[in-house]
Amino acid sequence: MQERNMKRISDLMLVSVALIWGMGFPMTQMAIDAHISSGLMVALRFSLAAAVMGVAFHKQLRTITPRDALLGILAGCMLGVAFLLQIMGQGGTTPSNTAFLSSLNVIIVPFLGWALFRQRPTGKTLLVAFGCLVGAAVLTLSPEEGLRFSTGDLLVLACAVAFSLHIAYLGRIAGLIEVQKLTFLQMATAAVLGIVYTLLFEREALPLADLRAGFLPVAYLGLFSSAYGFFAQTFAQKHTPPARAAIILGCEGVLGSTFSVLMGYEPLTVNLVAGGAIIFLSLLAMEVSPGALLRRRAPASPEA
Repeated sequence: MQERNMKRISDLMLVSVALIWGMGFPMTQMAIDAHISSGLMVALRFSLAAAVMGVAFHKQLRTITPRDALLGILAGCMLGVAFLLQIMGQGGTTPSNTAFLSSLNVIIVPFLGWALFRQRPTGKTLLVAFGCLVGAAVLTLSPEEGLRFSTGDLLVLACAVAFSLHIAYLGRIAGLIEVQKLTFLQMATAAVLGIVYTLLFEREALPLADLRAGFLPVAYLGLFSSAYGFFAQTFAQKHTPPARAAIILGCEGVLGSTFSVLMGYEPLTVNLVAGGAIIFLSLLAMEVSPGALLRRRAPASPEA
């Protein structure tokens, strides 16, 4: 019973994270519009998150071991690279495309399990993958130019692969390190990665950043999307399998697109509705068992 309750709590935490991350796409666009570069945005949001986590869990962090540090730094490198790719990609496409294409990490996770751990995907997983590919094609279809993936779309697809590696990796190490330590180490490592990237490749963009206009979105991304979001994700994955966690978090695509349209960042187009619906329904099919649905609809047999 206790384990069942923990699974429900974990699922609810993941749902809250999906909501927060969905709003994160228009917030990221606000920061981009304030000319905050990808490396600087990663550096600021994760530095803020690491500072909050450091204050909140300073007692637990005193006992970090070399093994803890290695596990956390690897997770942080994956996370930092994924967000650098996502932010750079969103600068060349729309928030909705970024949200939906990022959510494709859900279908990549089972294939990573096949490649890394020899866990072959089921036939349903292959059908879902095909549905997601169709949805991505519809999402990027232009009546004038046909199927066209922009550079931004391709970068976001690369970020989906990086997020898949991160989710699969967390699923493997979730029981090997305390949640507080892992979350802090991820945040701190991603922050350092963002700082290094900014100093190496984006130094000329620093004077252009409007930190006053970008303060609120960066604060949201740091406090809610990062500090709370990744703590909740890491905690929940102790009780939720990686594939199920990816499914729930994949809802951020629909939520991100909805928030983006409501906030006026882009119009509601046929491509957006059709492509997004195909991707969302395909992802939903990962968790739906036709046999279970038939059993639910069948009337209960009378007892003898």
